[in-house]
This record gives sequence, structure tokens and C-alpha cells, in this order.
Amino acid sequence: MKELLEHIIKSIVNYPDDVSIEERESVDFPGLTILTIDVNENDKGVIIGRKGRTINSIRDIVTISAIRNSKRVRVILKDDRETPTVETEVDMLGDDI
Repeated sequence: MKELLEHIIKSIVNYPDDVSIEERESVDFPGLTILTIDVNENDKGVIIGRKGRTINSIRDIVTISAIRNSKRVRVILKDDRETPTVETEVDMLGDDI
């Protein structure tokens, strides 16, 4: 999943060398992989897109790939103002589980 996400992100940003993807397992939800995207500050708007359409489409593609491989994955865009915590991960997961 990480390679797919990295390929997609690097293909659409202006600074592909600044892209980094962190992959980790969720502590609270066994079997859930969390992928955190970190990009150049100037590329955050490109990744989010209008009304969040681009990031939601990326999440859909990665989720479909995960389902086909019998895995569970969550994609998060790193925000310098707030680091994702366990509480925000739970809130973001919602009814997906």
C-alpha cells in the first residue's frame, strides 16, 4: 500500500523529493495500517484539492487496493499544526470498522 500511495502522491505534487510516507500499525485497532503523508507545505493544497476531492479519491484508491489484499488501511495527511493522536484516529475512523 505504501508504494502505491507514494507513487500517486509523487505523480501529482510539484516537489516529489519532499514526499515521505510513514507506515505504522494502529495500537487500538489490530490489523489496521495507518499511512501518514508528509509533503512540502506548498503541495498541501494540491493533495487536498477542491473541497477535499483529491485526498478523498486517493484514500478511495488505496482502500480499494487494501480490500483486494484483505487488509485494512487508513490514509492521513500530516498537518504541522496538529499531530494525529489516538483520539483523532478513532474519530476519523468512524463507522469504517
